Amino acid sequence: MYKLKEKKQTKGKKILILVLALLLISIGIVSYGMNKTVPTNKSIEEVKATHIEEIHDKVEVEGKTEVSKNVNTQDVTGVTVIGDSVIVGVAPYLEELLPGILVDGKVGRQMIQGEETIKQLQTEGKLGGKIVIELGTNGPFTSNQLRNLLSLLSDKQIYLINTRVPKEWEETVNNTISEVAPEFKNATIIDWYAASEGKENYFYQDGVHLKPEGAEFYASLILETINENN
Repeated sequence: MYKLKEKKQTKGKKILILVLALLLISIGIVSYGMNKTVPTNKSIEEVKATHIEEIHDKVEVEGKTEVSKNVNTQDVTGVTVIGDSVIVGVAPYLEELLPGILVDGKVGRQMIQGEETIKQLQTEGKLGGKIVIELGTNGPFTSNQLRNLLSLLSDKQIYLINTRVPKEWEETVNNTISEVAPEFKNATIIDWYAASEGKENYFYQDGVHLKPEGAEFYASLILETINENN
């Protein structure tokens, strides 16, 4: 009776040892697999490249930017964009969609400063044949100020973007653009105010600056308008 009990205990110990051994082997395999598949040395440049690819994929696949899929970059070369902080946020999407575009954005810039910016870019040989102007976020301007600016670009194709800003000058800015632009045969209005109607989810809390989805939409609107006028 004692020997039988001893044999059972010995057999139980062997089974326990076998189970523990199998458990340790399993843990080792899982650890090896995790170390093998999780990248720990990805460079910042690789991460940036991946992000750019994701943006490109979104632009080509998502319906909201479908219009940009038909843009021929050869037809829209020589584009210069002048704007304020809104265009600063949109710049990465424009540069991705339109390689070679020049975006000159500055936080706080107003229309009155646009004339100086144009003259500087002209001196530096950086004005393309198509000029996109996005100014009005930071304050109003007079009709004559806008006329003077547009007169500097008589040999260019001009695209004027109106504004959406929850400030008292929003209506003044948009009315001035609507009044003056028709006086210039080479000027086209990009109606951001109408295009962004009801799209509160595109904006950050300030109601002015754009989240990534809104910035993509804004960039596609610019490209659509340029493409239509080629």
